[in-house]
Amino acid sequence: MSTVTHSPTASGPVGSPAHGWPPRGGRRRRALVHRAIALATCVGLGVAGCGSDDSSSSSSSETSSSRSSSATAGTGAGKANTAEVVTTAEAFLTTLSDDQKETVQYDFDDEAKAKGWSNFPTSFVERNGIEFADLDDDQKAAALKVMEAALSEQGYKELEEIRIADAYLGEVGASGSGGGPGGGDDYSADKYFLALFGEPSETEQFMVQFGGHHAAYNLTYYKDDVSLSPTLTAIEPSEFETDGTSYAPLQDKRDTTIAAIGSLGDGELEKAEIDGSFDDLLLGPGNDGPFPDPEGVVVGDLTEKQQDKVTAMIRTWVDDLDEEAAEALVAKYVSEYDETYLGWSGATAIDNKETYVRVDGPSVWIEFSNQGGIVVQGVHQHTIFRDQTADYGWN
Repeated sequence: MSTVTHSPTASGPVGSPAHGWPPRGGRRRRALVHRAIALATCVGLGVAGCGSDDSSSSSSSETSSSRSSSATAGTGAGKANTAEVVTTAEAFLTTLSDDQKETVQYDFDDEAKAKGWSNFPTSFVERNGIEFADLDDDQKAAALKVMEAALSEQGYKELEEIRIADAYLGEVGASGSGGGPGGGDDYSADKYFLALFGEPSETEQFMVQFGGHHAAYNLTYYKDDVSLSPTLTAIEPSEFETDGTSYAPLQDKRDTTIAAIGSLGDGELEKAEIDGSFDDLLLGPGNDGPFPDPEGVVVGDLTEKQQDKVTAMIRTWVDDLDEEAAEALVAKYVSEYDETYLGWSGATAIDNKETYVRVDGPSVWIEFSNQGGIVVQGVHQHTIFRDQTADYGWN
């Protein structure tokens, strides 16, 4: 996926209001509109992999007759705070009107879950669920309580700072002071959406999907298991100051990624180089696989000190999840180091826009990709976390 497609200057179809488009007239209608947007985006911008988006034409009413999952067995590491997330999700729903609930709730098996998230501005790719701009203050607070329960303190702080970064991009874009090739009014802290797939339940599978421009969380719960796969986190600019406060939301991910790949000796670095070049995430939005053959150095063959660097890198993604569940998942991923690979392509320096680093195990999949600036001149990052055994939950 080329960064060229990530132009923030595009708008909705002629005659449609840029904010809140398309109108919400039921899931069948939304599915058709979504397909039209995806097709227009693909044709107009040449987005790699967009052809698969046609499958999103299936609406919830067409593809599933039940809001509950048919999953029979979890394959996660346990320790999930499912009951707390269920409580906050149910509390959020009580704040909504019937029409708003219809907008928020989907059948668990609705194919929209795999299509309604992206790193594009929301005017390019429609998100699932209800937009924060359409919620009052109490409803918005209740929605954020769901994410506060699902994430760790670190993870929730990062989410909030990514939303602040989008507000910053909106201000910079409006003033034209960023120096990047893009701009416009596509960015706001309120251009984020929350959707629920399946009924919040301590016994049946359900998903909390939250996302906007530079964040997309797909958190699936089943009993005491939780999957945060796939989760996109990205940031532009990497560091910024607004209202007298400095922010660097993905600093831990940048530091640990560069430290992990930087711990390799010359021979190991040569062995870790991945064939090909990457100007964005390989398995980012719009591309759920298949996962490629592993490439790189085997983490289990590295020294203990080097393995610790890889573990620290993995933690900066997994630790965004509620603490106990995160600890269990990290232990699982570390136990798989004899079949886990660390690789890179392009460059390994944080200030080089070609830098690309990947961790690929039997379960864990992390990509870190530097991008050129869109609104603000310089380099910014796109990242993706997946669990190959629990992408969008368990079947």
